[in-house]
Amino acid sequence: MDGERRQLPLAGKLFEGASREKRPLAVGDRIVLGPSGRSIDAVLPRSSQLHRRASSEGEEQAQVLAANLTQVLAVASVDSPPFQPELVDGILAAAARERIPATLALTKADLDPAAAARWQQVYAPAGVRTLATSIRPGHETVAALQEVAALLHHNRTVVCGLSGAGKSSLLNAVVPGVQLRVGDLNHIRQGRHTTTHTELLPLPGGGHVLDTPGVRNFHLFCVGSQELQFLFPEIAALLPQCEYRSCLHAEEEHCAVRAALAGGALAPSRYRSYRTMLEGALDAERPAGRAGSARRPGGGRRRPGRR
Repeated sequence: MDGERRQLPLAGKLFEGASREKRPLAVGDRIVLGPSGRSIDAVLPRSSQLHRRASSEGEEQAQVLAANLTQVLAVASVDSPPFQPELVDGILAAAARERIPATLALTKADLDPAAAARWQQVYAPAGVRTLATSIRPGHETVAALQEVAALLHHNRTVVCGLSGAGKSSLLNAVVPGVQLRVGDLNHIRQGRHTTTHTELLPLPGGGHVLDTPGVRNFHLFCVGSQELQFLFPEIAALLPQCEYRSCLHAEEEHCAVRAALAGGALAPSRYRSYRTMLEGALDAERPAGRAGSARRPGGGRRRPGRR
């Protein structure tokens, strides 16, 4: 209460029963304390969550990064470290699946303004708000930084991105007083982890931020091959123009998505991310021990009136 910090154990019953989550509790959860007030007795239903496939071996499980969110802020640097489309697209797809509004903040835009503009053009057809930001003295993007600050103050936001992308630096710049630890890049140009655990931070002036450790990959958890395209809005919008109702936009004939790609109307990086995720979804749908038995792209029912 009132900012008090407590270290509390979880009731044993929270670990009972079948669950596909790696842990029964996530940052942002609302809880019920036991009668003594010294343990967590229950976790209340979540309004939303951002999760990915856990990297642990064995049975596939979900790793919930944060719960009860109203905003996802994906942070990626234009350069140093290089922009990683598949990582960003995984975060955006996971947010879309949960119907959580998402914004992409491009950091270090001063290093390559032309690249920042190109990435903004890539995500515009997907309806993703993309803000090119710089906090470098003399090169500050004042309007974009003010927009990030407004988003944070009006939402419960999880901030997610590659280590070294500038998440903590961005938050320190737009929310004075937060004072998060800032790191740098190592000799192989990968970010060092400066945030070691996810923490819920109440912001001066309103809003909450859930700052996460840097992630190097973001694999979707239990997304079907037919569902996947609807997490890429610009791809889903073309489905009615495809010859097959069940088109997966991989090898099918008369595919509007592949035509858009060939014609330059669809960003190659977005299509590559989609195809990588599609192969993962198809592999997951394949029955154990029956490699190749799952439906492969290339067929399906034609739309009425087409031959």
